[in-house]
Amino acid sequence: MNMQSGNRTRGPKWSYDETLATFGLYMMLNQRQRNDKNNPHIAQLAVGLNRTASSVYMKLMNLRAHDPNEHARGVSGLAHSGKLEIQIWKEYQEQSDKLLILALNVYVSFIEKVPLPTQDARNRRTMHSSPTPQKSLVEETTSLLIDAPRPPIVAGQQQTTAPLGSEHETTALSRVNQSYFRNALIANYHDTCCLTGINIDPLLIASHIKPWKVSTGFEKTNAANGLLLNAFHDKAFDRGYMTIDDDYRVHISARVPHNDINDYWMYQFEGRYTTLPSSNPPSHEFIEYHQKHVFLTA
Repeated sequence: MNMQSGNRTRGPKWSYDETLATFGLYMMLNQRQRNDKNNPHIAQLAVGLNRTASSVYMKLMNLRAHDPNEHARGVSGLAHSGKLEIQIWKEYQEQSDKLLILALNVYVSFIEKVPLPTQDARNRRTMHSSPTPQKSLVEETTSLLIDAPRPPIVAGQQQTTAPLGSEHETTALSRVNQSYFRNALIANYHDTCCLTGINIDPLLIASHIKPWKVSTGFEKTNAANGLLLNAFHDKAFDRGYMTIDDDYRVHISARVPHNDINDYWMYQFEGRYTTLPSSNPPSHEFIEYHQKHVFLTA
C-alpha cells in the first residue's frame, strides 16, 4: 500500500477508532516529534489508516488542542477540531489507564503490518553516528504490544473497559504514562531542575508529588502533580526527606542528620523557593498529600 500524496484538503470523516489510534500515538510522542510532519511514526500510521501523513499530523494537533496539560500552557482549541477529540480526552480523564491501553491496542492493530518508513538522510546520518542507536519509545511500546496477547478490537465499537491481559501491556502502559508526564514537565520547567537549576536532561526526573502508586490514573499524568528535579533530590523528595509548602518553599526533614555534607546537599535548600513552571504549577491538593503522608516528621 502506498502513502497517499496529500493533494486533497479534506478526506473521509474520521472514525472513533481512527481517532483513538491517533491518540495512542499522541501519548507516545514528545512535543518535538508531534510537531515534525516528517516523523516516520506519523507516516506509518497514515499508511495504516489509508490517510495522508498531513491529515494524521492535523489530527495530532487537534488532540493537542484539547490536552489538559497543553491547555494549561495556553494552547487553545482549533476552530475545526472535531467532537471526537473532546470525547476521547474526556474518556481519558474518566477511565485513564483503561482508555489508554485500549488506544494503544487500536493503534497497534492499524500499524502492526505496516513497515516503518525509511528515515530521511538527516536522520540516517544521526543514527549512523552511533553504532547502537536506541529504540524510540514508540518502537519499544509497539514491540511490547505486538508480542503480547491482546483482546480483540472491534472496529467502531466504543469500549469502556480494556482489561490489562498481560505483563507486556502493563509495562507498555507504565512507560507511555511516565513518558507523557515527563514530557509535560520538561516543557513546563524548560528542561531545568526547579531546585538547583541543573539542565542536564538525562539527570532530570519527573517527580510525582502525590506518589504514582496511590494516584488515580489521571493524577499520574497531571502536570500539576509534578516537580522536575535532579536525580538526587528526586530520590530525597520521593523518600520524604524533603517537601515543599503551599508557597513552594523547600523544607528538609529533621530525620536528616546535620553534618557538612548533608548541610551542603540538603539543608542549604531549607526555605528556598522552587522555580515555578511556566504553566500548571504544583497543586496545593497534591502538596498537602505529600506533607501529610510522605514527608518524614521528627
